[in-house]
Formats: sequence, structure tokens, C-alpha cells
Amino acid sequence: MSTGGVPKCTFCDIVWNRPEQHLKATEKVVMIKDRSPHAPHHYLALSKCHINRPGDLRAVDVELVEEMERLGRELLREKLKEKGQADTVEDMLRMGFHYPPLTSVNHLHMHLLYPVNELSFLNKAVVFRPSRFFRLTKEVLDDLKGKRGDQPDNGNPALNPEIADSSMK
Repeated sequence: MSTGGVPKCTFCDIVWNRPEQHLKATEKVVMIKDRSPHAPHHYLALSKCHINRPGDLRAVDVELVEEMERLGRELLREKLKEKGQADTVEDMLRMGFHYPPLTSVNHLHMHLLYPVNELSFLNKAVVFRPSRFFRLTKEVLDDLKGKRGDQPDNGNPALNPEIADSSMK
């Protein structure tokens, strides 16, 4: 993907053109604050690579999703520490991906919400309730890890830039 991202994609624009919105970033992931937060800590982990939605993830994307989760946890720990709060209470943390029809932006992004007990009733019961429309990051990772070795694209250089780079050497 070019460093400009996909034209007219809101999240590609943030990833590539709006560094002032980046709270934390790695080579593959950018963390931002949700523009309409539903919890005191509501962040989005954006994939720098434009992937439309979580249903488009392949087994080779396990590392990307793991990095999204890791970076999100790091950011939350830092934000809690800044406020003098204790470390993350796992039962109060929810991380996951929306699936259609609840997908608002067609660019892979993981929601991180903390503490979930401060979500509104509607958000707790529908929008961010673990279901087929909001899948927890752990479930998405388990599914992707289960696909490893089962997918013909695991070694396809066209679908895995790391393999393509190493095969060119």
C-alpha cells in the first residue's frame, strides 16, 4: 500500500496524514482516541495496512491482531498510570471488532473500552456486547490461529509481504 492509504478512507487519512491524533504507534498499528468515546478510556487500534473489515483477516494476520492488542494494552496502562490509577482490571476491559451491520468505517480497527461498567445500557447490551456483531479480540485471534496451516495463502508472497521480501533476496 502506498503511504497515502486508500482515497476517501477516514482511517487511512488519520494513519498517514494526521500524526497529531496518534497516541501511540508501531510499524503496523496506530492508536487513537475514539471521536465519540463510550467509556472513560475508549481507544481504537488502526491497522496501517488497509484491510476492509475483520472478516477479511487471514491466518497470516495473527501477528497484526496481536500487535493491535498489545499496543492497546500498553496505551491503557500508560493512561491509567498518568491518572494515578491501578493497573488494568481484566474483567473491566473489553477489546474487539465490529462486524456488519455494526461496522461504521470499512478499515480494520479494534475497539478498546475501559471500564466497561461505565458503558451506557445500550452500548453494554447491544453495540459492544460480545456477539456475532462484536467479536472479542481473543475470539478473533483463536479463529485465526485455528486457520494456520489450513489456508492455502499461508505461504503466498502476494498475500504476505514478509515472504515476498525474503523471496526477493
